[in-house]
This record gives sequence, structure tokens and C-alpha cells, in this order.
Amino acid sequence: MVIMSLNTLCLNAVSEHFHVLGTTAILGLPKNLLKDLLPCLDVIQLDELQEGLNLKGISTLSSWVELSRRLQGKKTTDALSCLGFQKSQVQTEQDVKQAVMEQIFATVINDWHLSSTLWKHSNTSALLLAAAKSINSLTLSSKHNFKVNLIARETPVLSVLEKTVTKLTLWLEKTEPREKEELLMGIIHRLVQHGVTKQVILRTCEESLLSKVLLAGGCLSGGRTEEDDKEGPPAKKHKSDFCEEIQTCAECPKRVIEHLKLVECSPSLLMKLTEILPSCSNLTSLTLNSDSPISLEYVEYLAAALEKLSRRPHASLRHLSIFSVTCTSLLAVLLHACPRLTTLKVDFEDFAGQNLHLTRDLSDLRLECLSITLDGQLTSPTFLLPVLRRCPRLLRLHVQGMHLPTGFSQRKLLTTLSECNGRLTCLHLDDLNMSDCLHQILNVVRACKLEELRLHDCRLLEQQSNKQESLRLLVGALKASPTLRKLTLSQNRLACDVHVLAELFSGPTASSVEHLDVRLNFIKPNDLMHFAEAMMACPPPRRLTLDLRGNPGDRDADKWNSALDKLRPLCQPLTNHWELVHTMADHISNM
Repeated sequence: MVIMSLNTLCLNAVSEHFHVLGTTAILGLPKNLLKDLLPCLDVIQLDELQEGLNLKGISTLSSWVELSRRLQGKKTTDALSCLGFQKSQVQTEQDVKQAVMEQIFATVINDWHLSSTLWKHSNTSALLLAAAKSINSLTLSSKHNFKVNLIARETPVLSVLEKTVTKLTLWLEKTEPREKEELLMGIIHRLVQHGVTKQVILRTCEESLLSKVLLAGGCLSGGRTEEDDKEGPPAKKHKSDFCEEIQTCAECPKRVIEHLKLVECSPSLLMKLTEILPSCSNLTSLTLNSDSPISLEYVEYLAAALEKLSRRPHASLRHLSIFSVTCTSLLAVLLHACPRLTTLKVDFEDFAGQNLHLTRDLSDLRLECLSITLDGQLTSPTFLLPVLRRCPRLLRLHVQGMHLPTGFSQRKLLTTLSECNGRLTCLHLDDLNMSDCLHQILNVVRACKLEELRLHDCRLLEQQSNKQESLRLLVGALKASPTLRKLTLSQNRLACDVHVLAELFSGPTASSVEHLDVRLNFIKPNDLMHFAEAMMACPPPRRLTLDLRGNPGDRDADKWNSALDKLRPLCQPLTNHWELVHTMADHISNM
């Protein structure tokens, strides 16, 4: 038999009679008692008190973390990772609360088991409403049988969701009973056209469901334009009673899906998209994810649809992401089809031997953000350069995995950047061999107004006879950049030369870098101590975030920790447990 203290009995009584006492009376308790009360509160009570507790300087983070642990089950030791948080992320109470509420909402709506300790003094309806007020992301799956009919007039939950949910994720099966399908489409219609939902993520293998989702989301309700008339009669519409109900919805604000992401986009689904895409004038962002690379033929169909869409006078599409395609020449094809894009992200895969002969286009593009990821060795190593020369407005560039044939160098890429892309503020280069490009890198740093520079796994010092002096040249150029705030030099085997980076903060013109990432550089305890002593001699003008993860600190743990102690007054070091096998394998592979 467990004997509780009088204090615990009283706190449990406060929780049990919460709604009789009221939040005002409870918040009037002394601060130390309120802190003791937190473990006794259920989800709804904690939600109602949180704002008042925060005003009194009481954090509810630990309580939300404990609720997340109970939500996952007593055996779960890392509840936050189950809610989608990475170990390196800093969690706020609002972040954890929102994640907990999203999972509670999904659990209740789908009639899954939910521990009664989470809502011991409340009913299901109150729990659902409390969760609905706190979430901004909702996932609906046709696999689940909804316990609550969200579109029923007597259910106020959907009206609350209309005001809170900005992102809707849909997992729709191929065949569904008509009643259930119309329930889902009704929810989509309410959340998008009556609410604030702008982003829809859809996974389905049924082409007709894509049309119905876009119709429910307002994308296919527009009238015909002169461009449509030139192209012939209107496309065949999918008829159903529900479609007619959506089209004649009284007092409908007629808001639309602005951001669409298709997960596992099959060739048949892509072909359906190409049919209806020219009608989606209000779509501003489109992301296509495919399990296998999209072939040349299908991307050309997509480009034709994008070109039809871009000819519409009020077409809004500005952001396009495709993962992945098989021909590097399609980069120019997509930009020709949609010249008003400001953001383009493309992954290329299995592209060897496929190249198109394109008409040369010298007109300037509006691109501000370009991201290119490649998997394999290029047969056309200069495919990116003509595009970069047409992008004078480019602000952000990410290039990953661009492996050139023997005899080619990345010098041409870097020279193009310094000559044509002087507005760059963010440059990410990952897994590029730039061992012979030091002077071209210096030119880019001098020519661009970079705020963020990432050179990850670029083999920076590999061919330099004097590595320290070469790194010192780079440091000198970086110091002269007054705009630079974030510098990443991870996985470049800096090792014992890392102390040279402390010179960033030496002299009268110290660097303005606030975040320095030197992960995976095989920095040993002696190297870190040398770096710490150099940093103490020329401390940064503002507190620095220093990422040291993935370095072998366990070689001499005492010296490593001593070096960290010297660094802590100057910066916030980020460290983690070093795994010998992974880091050594990486180190050897780069030798």
C-alpha cells in the first residue's frame, strides 16, 4: 500500500476538482506549490494553465516531455525522438506541446488506445478540442476508421482546425467506399477553402484521387482563359454529387492549395498531373518525390505542362522540386518551360549517357535559389555552367555530389560563380573535389557577399604542400568578408591544422562568424587543446557556436574535456559520442 503525503493528497485534489476551482484560483497558489502541481495535471489542465504559468516564470517543458513519455508508453526511454525530434535539436515547450497534441489528436480521431492518465479528469470531446487548438499539422489516412465525424454539424472540432491547421498530410488508398471518400474530401474542402491550410502532402496511387483532392482544395475551380480556348475544349471533369456540392458551396471563401507535394509519384500519377497542372494557376510550390528516377520522357511531358501553366497571365508557380530525374540536360528544359521560377531543386540519378541537344538560350532567369544533387559521375561536366551564367539574381546555391570525369576540375564552376553570381549570400558545396581550387575559392569569397559558406567533404587541403599556409590564406579571405555569419568546413581532414581557424578572430578586423562547424575532421584532443589556446589568445567578438561532433575526443578524454573547459567561456561547443568505426572508415576513405 502506497501512503501519500498530505501535500500530494492536496495536489491530487486540486487536479481532480480543477474545473470547480477554476484557473484563476489555481494560478493564485504560491509558485513553489504550482511547480509541485505540474506532475498531477492532465493534458487539458496543463494546456489551460500554461500561459498563466509562463507569466509567473514557470516552465512547463518538463511536464510536456513527461506527457510525451507516457504517450509513447512506460518502456520508451527516448520519447522525444518518437515525436520526431533529433537529438541535436533544442526543444521548446511549445514545440513539444504541439507534437504531443498532434499525436493525441491522431490517437483520438482514429480510436487508437490512449492512456487514461493523460486525460483522467476530462472527456474525449474536450480532449479533442484542446488538441485541435494547439496543432498546425494534421495527417489523415483512409486506412483508419474515424471515431469522430469531423464534418458533422454537432462536431465543432473542424471549425477549430480551420483556424489552426496550415499543413495537411493525406495517405489515400486506391479504393475507398464512397461515403468515406466524400468525408475526406469534405474535410479537405473545409480546411483549405474555408480555413488556413495552404500546404498539402499527398500519397496515393490513384489518379482520380489526385483530381478530387485538387478540386476539394480549390485548384480546379477556375474559369477558362484565352489560352485555354486556343488549346481546345476543356478537359473531362470527374463527376460526383460531392464535386457538385463543392462547386456550389454557399459563402465559400474559395481559398486554394498553394503548396503541393506528391509522395511516391508514380508515372501514371505524373501523367495525370500533367493533364490538370495547367489549370492550377494559384499553385505557388510543387514538389514531386518518386521512389525511382523519373525518365526523360515523363519529365518532358511535365515540362510541357509547366510551359502551358507559365503562359497563364496569373500563374503563381515559383518553387519547383523534383526528386529525382535521369538527365542533367532537363535542368535547362525545366527552366525554359517555367522561366519565372525563383526556386528550383532537382536530384539527378542514373543519368549516364543521356543528354539532349538544346537550343542555346541566353536570357536572364529569375532564379534566387538553386539546389542540385547528383548521384554518379557526370558525362557532361559543364551542364550547370550555362544555367549559372543566366542567374544574376541567384542568392542561394547548393551543389552536392558533382563528380567530374578524369582531367576535369571544379575550377570552372567556382570561376563562373565569382564572375556571374556576385549576389550569392549562401553557398553550399558538398562532396566536390576542390583539392586544386584554393585560389578560385578565395575569389568566390571576395566576389560574393556570403552570409553562409558550407564546404563539406571538399578535400580542401589534399593537394596543398603546405596545408597550414593554405588554410591561413582561406582564413584571410574569410576574415575580410564582413557579411559572413556561418562557416562549415566539416569532413575536410583539418586535424592538427584546425588551430589556424582561430586566426579568424585575430587582429583589428576580426571575423563576424557566429557559427563554426568543424565536424568529422579527425580533430584529436591535442589538436583541440592547441585550438583552444589559440582561441584564448584571440577570443571572438561575440559568443561562437562551435560544432565539434564526430571528432575522436575519446583518445584522451581528460585532455579533450580540459580543452572544452577552456573553450566554454568563448563559445558554445556542440559535441557527441564519437564512434570509432564510422569515423575511422571515413578518415581512411579520404586518404
